[in-house]
Amino acid sequence: MGRRTVLLVAAILIAAVGAGLVLLYVHNVNQRVSAREAPRQVLVAKKIIPAGTTGAAAFASGDIVLTQLPEAAIAPNALASISKVADLVALSPIFQGEQILSTKFGKEGDSGALTIPTAGTIAISLSLPGPARVNGFIVPGSEVAVYLTSTGTTRLILNQVKVIAVGSRTLVPSSGQATATGQQSDVVTFGVTAAQAQKLIFAQSTGSLYLALLTPNSSTPSEPPTTAANILSS
Repeated sequence: MGRRTVLLVAAILIAAVGAGLVLLYVHNVNQRVSAREAPRQVLVAKKIIPAGTTGAAAFASGDIVLTQLPEAAIAPNALASISKVADLVALSPIFQGEQILSTKFGKEGDSGALTIPTAGTIAISLSLPGPARVNGFIVPGSEVAVYLTSTGTTRLILNQVKVIAVGSRTLVPSSGQATATGQQSDVVTFGVTAAQAQKLIFAQSTGSLYLALLTPNSSTPSEPPTTAANILSS
């Protein structure tokens, strides 16, 4: 066999091996893609499940249902059976369309949905009408100034107060809370010191509270109280 023939045979063999490796790679890629796209059953909330609801009760009422999702879309700790959390309670609200995660359930009395980010502060909730809370533009994480109108006087009583919840929406939302962004609630929860809490409680019992939404560029210097006598002064 001549040298040219040997080289030709070797080239053919190399091409065949290369083609085989390419086919094997494509096959493996297709298998991985198919595995990611293959549907798998997972539990999903059909409607809002309030904090404190047991897994068994939510499943029995039809608020939790099995559905099929692509493997790649299934969240870590997602459940396909309610048995693991049947006797546990939802630690925070679970919203419609949210996958049921084992980490969202715990024993009654475990840490709930509300996170108070600053050490030494406490949570306090006030009911405020729409205009008094900037018509719904205040969200968890907002900083606000609090004004009080009482006995013919309006004044700033607290500045740079952190909002930690609006209704059931909190600073640390679940993955499905985005579905509830259109909901309105008149209850605003603040993270405040004990002294600030006393001031807010007393102020709401004696007059009307209004919130002002702050931005990094906002300026709310302490001004003299506004009264009927000085409202027209410059």
